[in-house]
Amino acid sequence: MKQQLTINFAFEPEASFDFFYAQGNQLLVENLKQFINQKSNQYSKQLLYLHGMTGCGKTHLLHAVCHHSDEAGKTAQYLPAEQLIQLPQEFTLGLENNDLLVIDDVDLLVNNFEWQKNLFDLINRCLEQGCKLIFSAKKPADDVGFELPDLISRLNWGEIWLLKPLSDEQRQAMLQLRAQGRGIPMSDELASYIILRCQQDNASILSCLECLDKESLTEKRRLTIPFVKNVMGW
Repeated sequence: MKQQLTINFAFEPEASFDFFYAQGNQLLVENLKQFINQKSNQYSKQLLYLHGMTGCGKTHLLHAVCHHSDEAGKTAQYLPAEQLIQLPQEFTLGLENNDLLVIDDVDLLVNNFEWQKNLFDLINRCLEQGCKLIFSAKKPADDVGFELPDLISRLNWGEIWLLKPLSDEQRQAMLQLRAQGRGIPMSDELASYIILRCQQDNASILSCLECLDKESLTEKRRLTIPFVKNVMGW
């Protein structure tokens, strides 16, 4: 009997493939879409491991994968490891009945041997049931420091992809794309100003955009360099 999940980790509505700036990572994005839709009897075709530096967009891609799966009529479950390890291990029972599981920041299990064993068991159940798995981490599985060799082996079974970081010019284009998605006009000059003063990772830049969007709506003002400077304290 399929377990009725009592906890659902929602994925961000804005985090779709349409709003992911894919320059330099086009092959990865296309492969993720194919991974969701392709059918295969090979276990290695059910696993995908994505790694990249903090703030480069891994979580956005995992959320986008879930949205894409929903649109294709498949059941997808997003599982952030940071919250997953706070739950009883029995929570994973029945998760293999989904079409897809995506586990974000799997490297956070590095100091939790019991959860490493539990994840290994979950992977095996998923492989038997035909459920696909996508993992994200900062480093390749071999370099994370997992204590369970069998888990490392499983994480290396499938496709392994590196999410490449963006250049400053690409970050600016990414910021403008996300601003456009929120209906915020953003000139090259303003976008460049924000990029040069914000921390140089996608997550920090988008957090800045979130803050500016809220403040501009509250004060009913459009984004200008003086307004941004005042809000961000630059």
